[in-house]
Amino acid sequence: MNDLDRRLFMKLAGAAGCALLARPDFAFAGEIDNISIAWMTDPVTWDPNQRQAPDPQSILKAVFDQPIDYTPELKLVPSVFTEWVLADDAMSLRVKLRDDVKFSDGTPLTAADFRYTFHERFVNGDKIDLIVGFGAVSDIEVISPTEAIMRFSKPFPTAPQWLGFSASYIISKAYAERVGAQGLQTSPMGSGPYKLVEYKRDSRIVLARRDDYWGERPSIKQLTFEIIPDPTARLAALESGTVDIAMELSVRDVKRLQKSENLNAIANPIARIIYVTVRADGTFADRNVRLAAHHAIDKKLLSKAFFGGDAVTIDVPTIPGMPSFPPDFHFAYDPEKAKALLAESGYGENRPLTLNFATTNGQFPGDYDISRAIVTMWEKVGIKTNLTVITEAQWYDLNAAGKLPDASLFVWENGTGDPELFAGNMFDEDLPFSTYRTKEITAMVKSLLKEPNYEKRIKGYEVLNKFLVNEGAIIPLLQAIQTIGYTKNIKLTPSANGLIRPAGITSA
Repeated sequence: MNDLDRRLFMKLAGAAGCALLARPDFAFAGEIDNISIAWMTDPVTWDPNQRQAPDPQSILKAVFDQPIDYTPELKLVPSVFTEWVLADDAMSLRVKLRDDVKFSDGTPLTAADFRYTFHERFVNGDKIDLIVGFGAVSDIEVISPTEAIMRFSKPFPTAPQWLGFSASYIISKAYAERVGAQGLQTSPMGSGPYKLVEYKRDSRIVLARRDDYWGERPSIKQLTFEIIPDPTARLAALESGTVDIAMELSVRDVKRLQKSENLNAIANPIARIIYVTVRADGTFADRNVRLAAHHAIDKKLLSKAFFGGDAVTIDVPTIPGMPSFPPDFHFAYDPEKAKALLAESGYGENRPLTLNFATTNGQFPGDYDISRAIVTMWEKVGIKTNLTVITEAQWYDLNAAGKLPDASLFVWENGTGDPELFAGNMFDEDLPFSTYRTKEITAMVKSLLKEPNYEKRIKGYEVLNKFLVNEGAIIPLLQAIQTIGYTKNIKLTPSANGLIRPAGITSA
């Protein structure tokens, strides 16, 4: 057991004692019959292992359990697992499961279901995003219904973090084999606190609480998600009393709701960053150009103009308070420095620099407007920009084909806060997210992906984060915020990973 996992286990065992192992008897005080939430998009699939997209995770997590959970502050805590011990060489993970977890059909969840989810599905050839994180799993040895050992083909030091991340939900082996891949996509059956009782695609999702749930039972008996893609319509639903909670409103509306008599709103900083990707070739092959493009951007102005000043500016690809965030590192907004760097590379009034810049429009709040503002800032230092609008799907297609423009505005979500799922995945050339690829950065990332010592790994990512920015390999802009409007008769506790958890919604 490495030092971090030993300390974690002792802390949890000492603090919670038998509460981790025995089914607690929770009170039903302050129950709420129904909470309706105006949500942005319908899940593309009900197979919880198939997609890692962030939007459906709050819905899926109400229906399915994960082996390990995160607190609202992104600290790892037990869930279906009561214990986990990572080997010193990070080549295996020994786990213990609760013995009282049941799927909503009444069948027990066992280590066989865990093995099926995190190994057999890959062997069977199921096309699921879960393999992105768990491709290193070579086998899972089932010792007993409540004990198992995950074995890896290469060091996998972040296995515990991944076991609480998007798509890492345990499904029933028996149910999956009975209904097949298509059945999993349309008819969910999990071990979570709720079960699906009504579903109209792109319209409504109704979940009913399971009073036989093994864990803490939320106070909400029925949870309804109204699928409303347009933010103005979500606001109207909240103000008319049609819903109790409305997600992803404009910052302007949040400020107004905070002054309302019957409604409230919050701007919740989450583990999501907004940044500009750059390429290592073409126009941005010149380090001076990359750094000039970064120095020219006034991030505080972006935060003030599009997020009311609530979005924290960032200079590295992670967020404040997370491991590998260097608090003493700063990259200055300095348009004169930007002009000087461009001049060093021979650019000026007689030889202007021109680059291509891509952005989404509506993928996240303010994306297109932020891009237009950056174009204006670049123009002031002598960078002429051709701005084009693309979809998120087009971004991936263009990047895979090596045809992504010189720069692009992008958003990155990391529900764990761990640096591997920030810089590690963003610059792993074997994944579809990397735009800036060099042998030096690839070597740095690959060594960190297999580093079993937690302290060395985190320190290594801190060094990598600084190096990436000093090389101009990325232009971090802002820590994104999640905007939520809600009625004043409820109390809402947000999470740093952006999840809306039923347990975090109570009567005011």
